[in-house]
Amino acid sequence: MNLLKTVFLFELRMLRRQRLVLCLIAFFFLTGLYSIYYGHHFTRRQLTAIDSLEQTYQSKFKEIAASFTADTNSVEGKLSFTQAGIPSVIEYKNPLNAVHKPSKLMSLAVGQRDILPYYDVITRRRNTVQAPNAEIANPEMLASGNFDLAYVIIYLLPLLAIALSYNTWSKEKEQQTDRLLAVQGMYFERILFYKLSFRCLLVILLAWILSIIGIISDAVLNAFDWGTSALWLLTVTAYLLFWFSICLFLIRLGQRSTANALYLLGSWCFFLLVLPAITNALVRQSYPIPLKTDEAVALRENSEAIWAMPKQKLIDIFYFNNPQYKNLKTAADTSENSTVRFVAYYDLLGRKMTSVTEGYNQYPQKQNTISANLSWINPATKTQYLLNSIAETGLADHLSYENQVNRFQKTWVDFMTTYIIHDKNLSLTDLHHLPKFEMLPTPGKSKNILIGILGLLMISASILLLTAKVKSTL
Repeated sequence: MNLLKTVFLFELRMLRRQRLVLCLIAFFFLTGLYSIYYGHHFTRRQLTAIDSLEQTYQSKFKEIAASFTADTNSVEGKLSFTQAGIPSVIEYKNPLNAVHKPSKLMSLAVGQRDILPYYDVITRRRNTVQAPNAEIANPEMLASGNFDLAYVIIYLLPLLAIALSYNTWSKEKEQQTDRLLAVQGMYFERILFYKLSFRCLLVILLAWILSIIGIISDAVLNAFDWGTSALWLLTVTAYLLFWFSICLFLIRLGQRSTANALYLLGSWCFFLLVLPAITNALVRQSYPIPLKTDEAVALRENSEAIWAMPKQKLIDIFYFNNPQYKNLKTAADTSENSTVRFVAYYDLLGRKMTSVTEGYNQYPQKQNTISANLSWINPATKTQYLLNSIAETGLADHLSYENQVNRFQKTWVDFMTTYIIHDKNLSLTDLHHLPKFEMLPTPGKSKNILIGILGLLMISASILLLTAKVKSTL
């Protein structure tokens, strides 16, 4: 314990004297603060858009509700009262929005929220081809990604760890002070471990300070959650421990400072640039995603084919898929302007397009699954998956959202069909009890994140065990 205290006090004293290192730490700290600001600004912008949607919906909702008690003495009031409660009018004037709200800590790991839709318009004929929130964005920024705190932790803090650690022991050798330390005998390697531990704690402390600032900043936008925050801090700690285990392993090889720096920078390039590029290329080649235009073609072809179907066949298919309405079947259903025919058209079109969408989504789902499995060979990629999973900003969370929207759209169609096929209007009470979309959390997510964190720690432990068996040339 006395040796640990002595080494830590010495390292702290040396740190205070090295202005260049202090400036470097300050630079990374300021960079982290900017990333927190960037993520906060991005999240606030999406929340503002969602709030605007909600206000517009509530405003239209009040107008529709007021039409039930409209003054029939005026032409406008009489028309409004006549249209009150008509399902198609309600759906046209004020369609429901299925919103994927920003989750806790989204501002720290934006993930793919900048390119994936976060709300969808729900009607009997849902537009599955073009996202309703297709915002204008700079393509270069979309290609380069977001400068959030997750980026700083995964890409930049390892560089700080390398800058602080590459000459931890080689500097002593080059200055020939290692001979004085060698006199300590059994403490020789322990001193090396303590010196590196001080640097490790310094970087982890910096990451924790930035994370806590980010968590507090995010709590202004979203409710604070202890569990989510703890998972974030554990993931960050496990990832940085991996990098310091790499540093210790290469330092133990006993090379000069320049060689250590080159080896460590080579490791950074391998784990953060080369290996992700190789795995992404393999995944995309193995599971190519078809063009989105295929969905547009399918929508056009299905729309024309279903409308051109014989009326009796279309009606029979509708009653087969919806047996609860069979008792309403009449000969008039096949007339040119039959309400049932329009209901049957939208019902069958919705079923076919849902099938097309699910077929399209299976390709990115396969890519995401194989990428998640391959991420175990690269702790940097695994950490990115874990942080995105904590913030619910990854592709897996978006696919879960889309699946839930598809299920809810079926619920909405069934709800409206009940009124339309019975030729019945909604009452004011029914209007206040319209189906609402609620995003459900992915079951077992926290368990999977903890398993991922444990996996990172096991990788670090394996590297440390390998390091202990390496015969140092110092």
